[in-house]
Amino acid sequence: MLIDYHMHLERGGLTREYLLRFVETARARGIGEIGITEHAYNFVEGAPLLGRPWYVERYSSGFRMADYVALLQAARAEGLPVKAGIEMDYIPGREEEIRAFLASYPLDFVIGSVHWIDDWGFDLDPATWPGRDVREAYRRYFDLAEQAVRSGLFDVFGHPDVIKVFGYKLPPAYRDELAEYHRRLARAAAETGICLEISSAGVRKPVGEFYPDPGLLEEARRLGVRVTLASDAHEPEHVGWAYPELVLYARRHGFDTVTVFTGRVGRQEPLG
Repeated sequence: MLIDYHMHLERGGLTREYLLRFVETARARGIGEIGITEHAYNFVEGAPLLGRPWYVERYSSGFRMADYVALLQAARAEGLPVKAGIEMDYIPGREEEIRAFLASYPLDFVIGSVHWIDDWGFDLDPATWPGRDVREAYRRYFDLAEQAVRSGLFDVFGHPDVIKVFGYKLPPAYRDELAEYHRRLARAAAETGICLEISSAGVRKPVGEFYPDPGLLEEARRLGVRVTLASDAHEPEHVGWAYPELVLYARRHGFDTVTVFTGRVGRQEPLG
């Protein structure tokens, strides 16, 4: 089965017409099921959990969770292959608030992600990277990623090495250090049962490659970690982006099933 379990309606709003554009693109590209995963900060109820009011004021869509849930439930009742998800930023120290928020809604799955190192939104603007200590950025990112995976809050960890989004990578001299980060994250996923996301989104970004790195993917496979597939579509045209290559990438690294969620319970389905 082909799934695309990471997409956002923020640019077109919570309407049936806009949702159908995602469904239609998925059908045209042979994708059997999609998961809508709007960012939690785009909702009035979820925005305070980000802890960055200046960002929320500027970028939040001001959606209501009741409207979101109603839209996705109506789509399912109509027979559309749509699952209700959400993408939740992991913010250290807010775990119990996040847990209560997520428990309040009938979701099929939750993607956890790390986009912030302190007050630095590292994937927002490449202009914020020059002069940064790349080695320290990677250390901090993977520490937060491991905390997120071990928090027990999430079903999937999204774009697992998104820290590379703008093409800033650890130099070859630190290859062993990067391998250790990969081992730690894969081990955390194996021990907690969380899925890792294999995503084509990086192909559309300056880094120009899939998430995660082959080293992380191979370690995850060795430890029996389960996966989902995703495009991180922010527009209908992004659904299933580079999927023939993405499926080959997953298979090349030993994955022949994907995780399909209902009511936050996953099951394995053959891949493609």
